[in-house]
Amino acid sequence: MARKNEDTRHSKSVIRIVCEGDKTEPLFFSDLCNTYFHDNEYVDIRTIPQPYVPEEADDVNHTKRGWHKGKKRKVKASQKKEPEPIIISGQPPLKWVLYARNILSEGVDEAWAVYDKDEHPKHKEAFEEAAKVVDGKIVNIAFSSRSFEYYLLLHFEYLYRSFLQTECGERVDGNKHIFECGTGKIPEKDCNGAICINGYARTRGYWMETKSGESTFPLVKDKLIKGMVNACRLRSESDAKTAAPVYERNPYTDVDRLVGRLIGKYTVPFGTKQRICESGTDWTIELSSQGVEIDNHSDRAILLSRGQFTVYDWEKEDVLILNETPILIQPHDKCILDCCLDKTKVISIKLSTEKEILLLPKYES
Repeated sequence: MARKNEDTRHSKSVIRIVCEGDKTEPLFFSDLCNTYFHDNEYVDIRTIPQPYVPEEADDVNHTKRGWHKGKKRKVKASQKKEPEPIIISGQPPLKWVLYARNILSEGVDEAWAVYDKDEHPKHKEAFEEAAKVVDGKIVNIAFSSRSFEYYLLLHFEYLYRSFLQTECGERVDGNKHIFECGTGKIPEKDCNGAICINGYARTRGYWMETKSGESTFPLVKDKLIKGMVNACRLRSESDAKTAAPVYERNPYTDVDRLVGRLIGKYTVPFGTKQRICESGTDWTIELSSQGVEIDNHSDRAILLSRGQFTVYDWEKEDVLILNETPILIQPHDKCILDCCLDKTKVISIKLSTEKEILLLPKYES
């Protein structure tokens, strides 16, 4: 049960992120939120479990986490002592969805359940429960297959490939002893990334491991757009290849949707219409073979400001203005902006200082 004195409704927007693990995911999202919402008085975001990371002096790079440059980023500890652990009982992953459902009734505005495919038995039931609308709310799921590490991998390269394990290892007296694939420490058992995600990452120098007490967010904090684009691209490829439920797929991830929700960026695949209803407007945008199609569905004209549409190259971090002049679209009219995108570019539409739509190009299969 969530603590009611912690989650009761107040003037802030209350968001809770219920995580399967007690280190990797909570540390990642706590660090992300500390980066983006540290001084925000209008949002209350917390992970469950809430990680305890005592404040420490910054360390130099080349830690056992990986080869990322710069100082280690620590999650600031607001509490003086380690918080009491929250026990979530039941069968996974249904139990995390049910817990998220429960706290929605205790004053939480938005709840997410973050978990992996693994060998969990109750995937179908979890997705069915999450989709139920209760008091106008659903439980959002951020799902990864095979695991959260696959989402991290997409920040470094686009890869559509099934992995059997996150980390190769064997059980000895009930404890898993990992082989640290990709390091050559146990050559006769080293898969060199053929079976496990972490082994694949090590062989390419992306990171060393992901299960320590340090946040993985510093590994990807400068690559969040790339990770979102690659994850959206992966879902489109997955949808084209199979009609199976997402919880049966490998690979698959939609963790980027939660990340996008938190940082105010939303990806839209090529050929998909995105509806926008804000400030009394009603219009759709779509990137097609014709260009950026803008349709005004309302009874009032809409004015799009100069530079509201840009072409963003997320590899070179270059920005090119697409509309050099304001665009006035009459009621029930449409217009098309010509553009041609490479695979490292997206169309960015700034709707506000806190919301941005990213239209993805068409990728070759």
